[in-house]
Amino acid sequence: MKIIVMLKEGRYNEEGKFILWAKRISHNLIIDHFRSKAKNIKVSETTFETDEYSIFDLIREPSENIEDQLVTNQIQEDLLKMLQFLPLNQQEVIKLRFFDGLSFKEIADHTEMSINTTLGRVRYALINLRKIMDENNIILTR
Repeated sequence: MKIIVMLKEGRYNEEGKFILWAKRISHNLIIDHFRSKAKNIKVSETTFETDEYSIFDLIREPSENIEDQLVTNQIQEDLLKMLQFLPLNQQEVIKLRFFDGLSFKEIADHTEMSINTTLGRVRYALINLRKIMDENNIILTR
């Protein structure tokens, strides 16, 4: 339906490939579906035999339990230690992007750099962090 609506609105560029455009739309819709579903994880005591519902069907599960919080904190501490080995400008963009959650546009505005410079610094910082992790056999997983 979304593809038909977009075609009727004239939002399809005939220079591109229709199939790739349609696949991208469907891919984005699937991603949106699973993102919204992940936000609404529910705890349930419903049984398959009776299909009866209880008040617990309406209670959402907390997004992160204590174990997840501890793992996340440990990963962030390890990452902060590794950041010390990067140039200051790369440290800054990584902290703004991954710790403060800023978008690339917000980082560019905050640091008074172009978006391309911001993207480049983040890219090189990630490459350098991967090198540090490989050289020191560091594995950051959730």
